[in-house]
Amino acid sequence: MLTNYFAVYAALAAATCWAFTGVISTASVRYFGPMAFNRYRIVFAALLLLGLTSWFGSWHTLPPGSSGILALSGVVGIFMGDTALMMALARLGPRRTVVLFSTNAPIAAVLGFWLLQETIPLTALLGCGIVLTGVLVVILLGQRQDDSHNLEQTTGSLGIGVLLGLLAALGQAIGAVMVKPVLLAGGDPIAVSAVRVAFAALCLLLLRSCKLTWARAHNKPIALHVWRTLASSLIGMVMGMTLLVYALRIGEIGIVTTLSATTPVVILPMVWLATGQRPNRCSWLGAIIVVFGSALIFLG
Repeated sequence: MLTNYFAVYAALAAATCWAFTGVISTASVRYFGPMAFNRYRIVFAALLLLGLTSWFGSWHTLPPGSSGILALSGVVGIFMGDTALMMALARLGPRRTVVLFSTNAPIAAVLGFWLLQETIPLTALLGCGIVLTGVLVVILLGQRQDDSHNLEQTTGSLGIGVLLGLLAALGQAIGAVMVKPVLLAGGDPIAVSAVRVAFAALCLLLLRSCKLTWARAHNKPIALHVWRTLASSLIGMVMGMTLLVYALRIGEIGIVTTLSATTPVVILPMVWLATGQRPNRCSWLGAIIVVFGSALIFLG
């Protein structure tokens, strides 16, 4: 019973890490630009994960010949997916971006059925529809008329921001489906993540070396945004992932995955605290609907 409690706490802590990361990252994403911010955080995360994997000596757990699929998974899921996520965060703010990103659950379920011949129970199909309903409620009805804080303001086209959020979820889902056979073959999750993140970091560094204007930082680094970027990497990409892996090891996968998907609800009081503006009822309702739909998908 104690082990199950630890799994619950770890899964909820992972969701809290990801919610907190979204809140503290928005200003720095807009300051540096999505490409530069993502490059900084992923390179830092890659160094940490490579160091952890070497420290624990878990490289040998990776199946022979798995580097290619892990590299491709890192390119699609992290390089492309996380970059789209940061672009959505810059346009929509953390609350709506987190809700959009939660659509990776139904997308992953559909991809698992299509590519891995997994079955989709009726409850999971119902959950997919419920998640999409919750997302629509938040996007269309969750905006307060008097939102004045920059965390809640939309920058640029709302439609493009929504599209970027959905692309981020698609990239995350594809990357997860691609890496699943490696994990089932005995690959250590931290070692797998280290390889994926390292290849994503390499892609971002190569892109920066091309001297493309849109890949450069918009502003020079200052202490506040450097520390926020490092915190985003450490808390979101390293701690959040490690807590989720720990929870999955000792707890029931359906319960753990559902609890870790509560980020859309967890982030609401954080946004409220950061902005001083209470999210409206539709924001709460839509977030709860998304979590309920995710629960049906994972438990189904």
